[in-house]
Amino acid sequence: MKKGIKLVSTITNLEYSFDRIEEFADNGESLEVRIDGLENAGIKAGKNLWERFSDFLPFSDIDESVSLGEGNTALIKADKKLLDFVGLDNLYIKNETQNPTWSFKDRGSFACIAMAKEMGENVSATISTGNMGSSISAYGAKAGIKIIVFVPEFTPKEKVMSMGIHGATVMKIIAPDYSDMKKQILSLAKKMNLRIVSGNGPFRVEGYKLTSFEMYEQMNGGIPDYIAIPTSACGHIRGIFKGYNELFIAGIISKIPKMIIVQAMNNSPIVSAIKEGKKHVVPFSNFHTVAEAITTGNPMGGDEIIHKAYKYGWLAESVTEDEIIESQKLLAESGYFVEPASATPLYAIKKLRESGKIEKTATVVTILTGSGLKDMTVLRYHKFNVTLVNVNDVEKALSNVK
Repeated sequence: MKKGIKLVSTITNLEYSFDRIEEFADNGESLEVRIDGLENAGIKAGKNLWERFSDFLPFSDIDESVSLGEGNTALIKADKKLLDFVGLDNLYIKNETQNPTWSFKDRGSFACIAMAKEMGENVSATISTGNMGSSISAYGAKAGIKIIVFVPEFTPKEKVMSMGIHGATVMKIIAPDYSDMKKQILSLAKKMNLRIVSGNGPFRVEGYKLTSFEMYEQMNGGIPDYIAIPTSACGHIRGIFKGYNELFIAGIISKIPKMIIVQAMNNSPIVSAIKEGKKHVVPFSNFHTVAEAITTGNPMGGDEIIHKAYKYGWLAESVTEDEIIESQKLLAESGYFVEPASATPLYAIKKLRESGKIEKTATVVTILTGSGLKDMTVLRYHKFNVTLVNVNDVEKALSNVK
């Protein structure tokens, strides 16, 4: 790893050694990587994104063999149907479902496994509702690192099988609450001398910064006004913000996009807190939402996101179950088959536009975080036009359809 880097708590600035095995500060705050000299950081020549933005990353030398080809995902302007739905002139879709294991988690897994290799670790563990477990299982398999995944018992079988095929040890945990399960398991890290990674770990956040750098290049140095992100464990949203903030510190960009925090209304611990003017998360428990990828009801890093929302003027919105299903259908009709969590920002953007919190001419990016193939059970809420036709009746059936 590079010299001059450390881990710092995100609100009170407590400092820790970079090789700290616990994922959060002693006071429960999120930890983030701080690199000295970012004011002088610049963009270099290089084949890979991590080479071009190496000044902003903590790795001393990334082994290219760790990569599965993550990144280089499409950033495309939405079609007229979606533009009309949200009421905007400029809505862009960042399609993270194009990553190797079909979710944004691959960027964070790349960073985590690269760091594990650099630190000489041969076992790594994670807590996941599915996407992260699938992702880190794939990256661990390629790098020769044993992976242990803790999942809640409600995790869709598609996601559990996608971990098992890579050789991971999967433990389905029976617990009354996912957030409490996560805290209990994370507390074992020091005792077991095992790095246990959640969605909000400092190394994982470094991987999510790559999305910001990639969008900076894709927009030819342009900066969106808003970026809408489904928010659960909080690592993704703070990683994307951190990437843009560090480009700002280096003087490469002159403004930082505002984040839009999006959650399901049935589980909105951060959005509810912001709407109520509170400084701490409003815990949710015993809830149900089709957006199973964002089911952290009491996120350990939530207070930091609330703090940043007030400081930087971020927006926050929640969406109902019916709105999630409708958004998933609308995205599918425009060619994007995403899991329910990925659909949440579309309706949130619409509501923020209708309330006047987003101007019509604003440039907004919505992040599609995971493929619809990740959770097929939700399809029972949709209607499909499927007919059984005798081969001799095909001509008649086609005439009726036409």
